Amino acid sequence: MKEITRAEEMVLLAIWRLKEKAYGVSIRRQIQKDAGKDYTYGTLYGLLRQLASKGYVHKVMGDPLPKKGGRSRTYFKLTSSGIQSLKDSLRLHRSLWKNINEFSFDES
Repeated sequence: MKEITRAEEMVLLAIWRLKEKAYGVSIRRQIQKDAGKDYTYGTLYGLLRQLASKGYVHKVMGDPLPKKGGRSRTYFKLTSSGIQSLKDSLRLHRSLWKNINEFSFDES
């Protein structure tokens, strides 16, 4: 199992939640909503490039926006490897937290 970083996990989960509506702005908003993280677009696109090079996501070009000079959006979709990496991540989290229902920290 190849482990993914927490940031990669958040991006993959945002893409999974957004389905066919996953493009840069929507992914950033979803991460802000879910995790309260405010990634810059530079950081986000760096993560997306990284995930694409690992084979976890692929790009799909959309139709041009219906306004004068409208550019095409680049949408991101999970690959089967991306889905498997999320399943592996969930399995790891469950294993790490197994039998821990409550915890307290000594504030020394």
